[in-house]
Amino acid sequence: MDKFSLIIAVVIGVLIFRQFLPKEINRFDIIGLPILALYKTYSSLPNTLNTSLLIQLIMLIILGALVGRYQAQKTKVIYNDNKISTVGGISYILGLLFLIIGRVIILVIFNFTTINTAFKNGSLKYELTQFLSGTGDWILWSTIAASSVLYSLTLYKIHPEIRKYIKEQLKR
Repeated sequence: MDKFSLIIAVVIGVLIFRQFLPKEINRFDIIGLPILALYKTYSSLPNTLNTSLLIQLIMLIILGALVGRYQAQKTKVIYNDNKISTVGGISYILGLLFLIIGRVIILVIFNFTTINTAFKNGSLKYELTQFLSGTGDWILWSTIAASSVLYSLTLYKIHPEIRKYIKEQLKR
């Protein structure tokens, strides 16, 4: 295993481990990330959206929204050192895995002929690299936007302490 792969593995391990520890909520996580993700989605969309891209965008938004709602419903809200904290746990990690797998499936469905041709020509690795690096930021940001918006809204709806925190932050 090279150094880069080792670093990625360690970072992923740390991120997974952190989902089991209380994390104090902050303005960025609850309000800032959804706004940033919506902006980045809008600003990175292609200038023209053909029917295929529009359908992909709608499917990715639905996928992100479902995952965000699921994660928020399963998130535990606790007080840790007199501060509101959340614990995502295994359901948060499962949601992220479902989001990643769903994104790949959607991209493969809409680009199946390109992938199939590359497989037949023996250039699958090259084509996948080109394909994944050229899909654009909007694919990533659209799912982040949908999941973070629904995550925040669901937490707001089902946890009075989160609702109070958001209202206080919006008054500032």
